[in-house]
Amino acid sequence: MEAFWIMLKNVVLFVALAVPGFLMVKRGGLKQEQSAAFSKLLMNVGMPFLIISGVINSVSISGNLLWYVAVTLAVGILYTLLLFLLSAPLSRGEKNEKTRGMLRFCSVFSNNGFLGIPLAMSVFGADSPVMTVLILLNIVTNILMQTLGVYLVSGDKSKIRLKGALFNPVVIALFVGVALNLAHVKDFIPEVAKYSTHFSNLVTPVSMVILGMKLGAVRISSLFSSKKMYYAAFLKLLIFPAAITALLLAVHRLFPSGIVDSPMVLGTFFAFSMPTAGLASTFADAFSGDTENAVSMTLGTTVLSIVTIPLLYSVTCMFLG
Repeated sequence: MEAFWIMLKNVVLFVALAVPGFLMVKRGGLKQEQSAAFSKLLMNVGMPFLIISGVINSVSISGNLLWYVAVTLAVGILYTLLLFLLSAPLSRGEKNEKTRGMLRFCSVFSNNGFLGIPLAMSVFGADSPVMTVLILLNIVTNILMQTLGVYLVSGDKSKIRLKGALFNPVVIALFVGVALNLAHVKDFIPEVAKYSTHFSNLVTPVSMVILGMKLGAVRISSLFSSKKMYYAAFLKLLIFPAAITALLLAVHRLFPSGIVDSPMVLGTFFAFSMPTAGLASTFADAFSGDTENAVSMTLGTTVLSIVTIPLLYSVTCMFLG
């Protein structure tokens, strides 16, 4: 139960950061539409520096790391592709194509960048090997969201821009972080690491302020009157993350000295048990998708995750011992 309460306190604290944005919109100090500017700040400044800071401070580059990276990337890619395939028959009952695509998007893609990484950092610290796994899985999610995610939201394969997916700010930040890590910049020029950390600290409060602004523009009760939201939440917050975590736990128990260690299990848990990706509504706006359900599912799954994340985390910790 200790793990449950530790995680519950952290999740509640993070969600409480949404209160200023909520109040500002409710009192007229900000408009919900202005959240788009904050989103650009996150995507082009906060997240890239979060990746750079994480690679500099958390990743120990060695020969063994390459095999670890390969396994982690394989887990992220295979898991996301499997969800992409499974979400098709599960959402077939929805007649509207745009809504069906958004249901699939919200069931597949997690808010592991804006919420998962900062939450894990608050629990384990910036130098934990769990952060290495999370950073790698965030890169996978980012690339697949820019390809498979765009297709789900738009319903049009021609909207996919592979070049943009592979050379977006987050992916570029990974290579910059690796180069700075190999140059041992943390030892010789620690100010660079501190500079990155300052900007990376934007991610948690700004992402939660955006959430609060979106909450301030809707009736809270309406979030919990949609059966579609509960459908997406059931898959996203319980079924899918429980399945991948259970699989990795089984491998870890069968091969305790293998490559699937505790940090990989926990990193995968934090990457895929988070609520729907905060970019769902941004993608819906950009690609003429189902914006209404994107907002509803993002906000609804975030509120419900206050319970589901601590619950699944405590079960995971119990099996890890």
